[in-house]
Amino acid sequence: MDWLIVVVVPEGDFIEQIHAHTRTTIALCLVALLLATEVGIVTSRWVVRPILQLKDAAIALEKGQFDQIVNQERSDQLGVLVKAFNNMARQLQESFATLEAKNTELQHLDQLKNEFLANTSHELRTPLNGMISIAESLMDGVAGQLPSKANANLAIIASSGKRLGNLVNDLLDFSKLKHKHLELQIKPVSMREIANLVLGHSHSLIGEKPLELINSIPADLPLVDADENRLQQIIYNLIENAIKFTESGKVEVSAEQLPVSNDELPMLVITVSDTGIGIPADKLNRIFDSFESVDCSRTKKYGGRGLGLAVTRQLVELHGGKIYVRSRSLPEAQFRLGGSPKRLQNKSGSQFTFTLPVSQRQLQQTSALLQIESIAPVPDLTNETPNFTGALAADSGYIKILIVDDEPVNRQVISNYLSMENYAIATATNGLEALEMLSTGFQPDLILLDVMMPRMTGYEVCEKIRQKFLPSELPVIMLTANNQVSDLVEGFTCGVNDYLTKPFSKHELLARIKSHLRLSQITSAYGKFVPHDFLRFLGYDSIVDVKLGDHVQKEMTVLFADIRSFTSLSEQLSPQENFNFINSYLSRVSPAIRAHNGFIDKYIGDGVMALFPESADDGVQGALEMQQTVALYNQHRCQSGYVPITIGIGLHTGSLMLGTIGEQKRMESTVISDAVNLASRLEGLTKLYGAGIMISQQTLYNLNQFQKYSYRFLDRVKVKGKNKPVAVFELFDQDQPQLKELKRTTKSNFEQAAFLYHRQAFAQAEQIFQSVLQSNPQDKAAMLYVKRCQRYQSYGVPEDWERAEGLHD
Repeated sequence: MDWLIVVVVPEGDFIEQIHAHTRTTIALCLVALLLATEVGIVTSRWVVRPILQLKDAAIALEKGQFDQIVNQERSDQLGVLVKAFNNMARQLQESFATLEAKNTELQHLDQLKNEFLANTSHELRTPLNGMISIAESLMDGVAGQLPSKANANLAIIASSGKRLGNLVNDLLDFSKLKHKHLELQIKPVSMREIANLVLGHSHSLIGEKPLELINSIPADLPLVDADENRLQQIIYNLIENAIKFTESGKVEVSAEQLPVSNDELPMLVITVSDTGIGIPADKLNRIFDSFESVDCSRTKKYGGRGLGLAVTRQLVELHGGKIYVRSRSLPEAQFRLGGSPKRLQNKSGSQFTFTLPVSQRQLQQTSALLQIESIAPVPDLTNETPNFTGALAADSGYIKILIVDDEPVNRQVISNYLSMENYAIATATNGLEALEMLSTGFQPDLILLDVMMPRMTGYEVCEKIRQKFLPSELPVIMLTANNQVSDLVEGFTCGVNDYLTKPFSKHELLARIKSHLRLSQITSAYGKFVPHDFLRFLGYDSIVDVKLGDHVQKEMTVLFADIRSFTSLSEQLSPQENFNFINSYLSRVSPAIRAHNGFIDKYIGDGVMALFPESADDGVQGALEMQQTVALYNQHRCQSGYVPITIGIGLHTGSLMLGTIGEQKRMESTVISDAVNLASRLEGLTKLYGAGIMISQQTLYNLNQFQKYSYRFLDRVKVKGKNKPVAVFELFDQDQPQLKELKRTTKSNFEQAAFLYHRQAFAQAEQIFQSVLQSNPQDKAAMLYVKRCQRYQSYGVPEDWERAEGLHD
């Protein structure tokens, strides 16, 4: 049987138990939440603590506390970050310690530099003043009347000393201003009189420039509070700067008073304006910096030491004023002076404007103002320095030296050194002038060349010189103040023989000149055996560079000249007379070759072989001048009782090889080409055809203006080794006027007959040649053709005849 047990629980008890369990659960959850929160807080603090330490260390590092170290020994990524931070902090600490030490050292060196400049400048003043005073006293006649040349040299000494004195003063002022040791003697000063005084002393700076100095300061302007001497120095520096950078136009000094507003002090505005080159925009912010120059290029057309404007600015500021600059290279600008905008009026060149306080004690101007100690300007050396250009005729020296320097003092000093050694001296003020002198035919034995010159540097000038003269042929010694390795390398690359650093001693200069002149004389001596042009074609500067087998291929015109019947003539002379005759003849005709850009390859007894590398016209002109020279030589021979001579000249233009042949112990230069052979054969044919000059068809076609020459076709000749005949022509410009006119009038008939001859129309050709001989019985070429026509009509034409004659005829 089934039993069923029923238990009855009161509802209230049942619900109470549920509520009790619920409360227990909630309590347990709250406890767990509190525990979790506590654990989370503790954990986060444990995690964030090293990050906070890194933050604090970074903040301290930012404030300059470089000894920060984060102590965390961890192996996780945070530990890696801590190690990196510690390394960075340590490196920063070491770097800043090193930098601080370097800064301290630099400050010490800067202090030493300033002390050195100040001490050196002070020490220089005494000997400088002595040098200037002695030079001026000698000029005044303390030792008696001196020659004008001596006075000019003394003036240069005095002016150079004064220029050096200005530099010393600038260095001293720069040092004093930097250390704030300069004291001003302030008193009321008139700007107009100061400007008049400075402009008067500045006229010598103009030289030959078409430049006008203008003082536009009104006479009724109030006085300014300033130190007289320092104000004069300010104005002088600005005017000197304006003159330096202005080639023509004007330099003007103007001034006006600014309107007074509120409690501001009344100020006077002084402007120095010019019509010069202006100032580049990138230089405006640095123009008043120490040792800054507008012209920093290599050519350095406008010199300067870069201290004047820096001292000027500091002097103006020391007076309580301000200085501004404006250039035409910038758009129109306005400056605020004394609280009001002021537009600068001059739109050309540059304008330096500065302000000075108006004096509260407007005193009467006195004559004492004219006694202000003058800052000595540079005298006008152009009127005091003797001009040595073209002085070769006046000097008795035999060795010619060209001095190229834009500084008159340098030219004078070097000229004095060299004139005492009996050198003939010529000078040029710049590279362009020197190149022009060389182009007109003047060839010195040595050139002293300055590096930094206007418009063209010494490097560029030397490159131009080397296009015409080898270093061994014309030595060039560079004179420069730079002795950097890069400058030396560039100089030697341009073809400089030697370098001399300024300042140089007299003995060193003379020793180097003598050394290079001796080497040049040796080079000139071997140049008599090996032409310099030969070395130039091979690409060498000296004969010591030439090696056996060196060669170059080039198209040139070859000239062969020979005395006709020299063998029979020489048999009548003794050996000494033969040498005297040949040398007398060659000394006359050889210069004609060089005068037309040719050079003599070799002498072959009485024969001459010459090469003209530039043009066929040079060769033809050289040949014509040689014939004219022989005509003059014959007049001398006839007057001396000797028989006249005749020469034949052959010219051919073609490709040839110049090179060296022989063996290691004995070699010589030579030319290898069939062009040489043909020119030689043409010279041999001149006697056969009765021509003074014969040229090949190639030479005729290479003439730039062949129409200006008198020539006629002679024949077609066959050269040994060549399949095609060569047309040859006679030049008869050098013939006597009557004979020349006869050849010109019979030219067309002669060439027509020659054309018929080569077409084997011998009878017609003979008839025309006979008519030519009737007009000109002396035409030896026509006689030769008549004999040939008669022979071929009688005996027939040879089988191998190809309308051309062999050169053996």
